Amino acid sequence: MRAAVAGGIAEPDLLAEPDLAEAALRFHRKILIRIYTAKERRSEAFRALRKSLGYTLSVVIAALPPTPGFEYLRQLATLDDQDIRWIVRENLKKNRLEKQYPETVQHIRAQLV
Repeated sequence: MRAAVAGGIAEPDLLAEPDLAEAALRFHRKILIRIYTAKERRSEAFRALRKSLGYTLSVVIAALPPTPGFEYLRQLATLDDQDIRWIVRENLKKNRLEKQYPETVQHIRAQLV
């Protein structure tokens, strides 16, 4: 999963195609559901995946219209899961989101407190 996310799905040039950007968000959703339901989170593979998602989700969201991507971040921010919340927090630090939608980013950050 990490290789797919970091190596290809979150490639900005590919995400210029709206259909591919939407597919990338769907793929991230599937991965994050698997993380949310994962029992074993101490493995090196899990940590590597979590680290990749801490970067790639914002790449995908920046390629989409603001509503679907930020709505998904809002949903994730309400989950009682430290790993998911860490992924949201890391993505909200990225300038690609902060520059375009500073108020929205601040609002979602406030949900994480």
